[in-house]
Amino acid sequence: MASDWLYAVSFFGALGLSLVLVPLVRMVALRRAIVDLPGGHKSHTSPVPYLGGTAMVVAFSAAVLVGTFLRRNTTIGDGDLPVIVGSDGIFGRGVGAVGELVLVLGLALVLATMGLIDDLRGLNPSLRLVIEGAVASAVILVGVQFNSPLPDGFDAVVTLVWIVGITNALNLLDNIDGLAAGVTAVAGTAIFVIALMYDQPLTAVLAIGLAGCSLGFLRSNFNPATIYMGDSGSLYLGFLLSYLALKLRVDPKEATQLFVPVVVLGVAVMDTALVVLSRLRRGVHPFEGGKDHISHRVVRLGISVRRGVTVILLSAAVLGALGIALSQMPERYGWWVLGAAGVHAAALVVLLTTKSALAAADQVPGTVSLFRRKSAG
Repeated sequence: MASDWLYAVSFFGALGLSLVLVPLVRMVALRRAIVDLPGGHKSHTSPVPYLGGTAMVVAFSAAVLVGTFLRRNTTIGDGDLPVIVGSDGIFGRGVGAVGELVLVLGLALVLATMGLIDDLRGLNPSLRLVIEGAVASAVILVGVQFNSPLPDGFDAVVTLVWIVGITNALNLLDNIDGLAAGVTAVAGTAIFVIALMYDQPLTAVLAIGLAGCSLGFLRSNFNPATIYMGDSGSLYLGFLLSYLALKLRVDPKEATQLFVPVVVLGVAVMDTALVVLSRLRRGVHPFEGGKDHISHRVVRLGISVRRGVTVILLSAAVLGALGIALSQMPERYGWWVLGAAGVHAAALVVLLTTKSALAAADQVPGTVSLFRRKSAG
């Protein structure tokens, strides 16, 4: 079956299911008073339901499972769509790929469930880190990890830090309307393009499905948001993005290509780094929340929330394009692309560390543990 058709099934299936399920979940959340209340470091002024992540989990899982099943067993002939059950396994790679797909979706569901429990009842931050570390370790055990010329032990440690770090970076990025979902859609699209270039159909199906469910959720989450994804959604998206970025094939002999995942997810990486450095500079614990994220700084410059988020998403798109270019370049040209990404990031940092932005960031509002903060809208 034509791959384009299968990718369309994953994308439009996830998009359509998300568009249908999100309003339904919102009604359930409102009836049960499962809402994110305003106050403290949060920017919204009225209660907003925050169970949108559950809709995204169902939409994404259903779409990619259907898409991968069709990719395994379906051919096109004379306008018909006969199903042919073969023994070669999904994508012709044997049961290993099927097992990996089930494992990844299962691990993502574990984190989504943990996030949902945290949304509803709260969890100990240490327990959250232990669970996230266990999930990352499971990914490493099945052979998915950072691949460099350095010893395997080093690669495993980097992989563990990467998965836990990006998972929480998306959780942190979910601090204003539409930002986390928008960044996921942009990064998922970039990963999809790179996977196509390197003939990685499983990665491509998952990436485009992730972009689809995020765009469907963005319909209700863009400013003014009527629903938030909550920790269940942000942890789910963060884990899947970290996994898909690791799955991308690069040439370890070309040192610059090792930075492709960092460039593609540059907005999330930069937001987390800026927040941690800002809080250390002010003597505030890095694991406490506040209004010092990239989004808060942009809005404090006098830009509306809608325009501010749009600017950040355009920045994410630029970094995604640079990541795509970097994945195709030999090292001698790759350094130029990395330089362009560095200039782009530096320009954004200069903008966000102006007197107005710093004044906003240095205001220390009521804080909340990093691992307990909800979507701030």
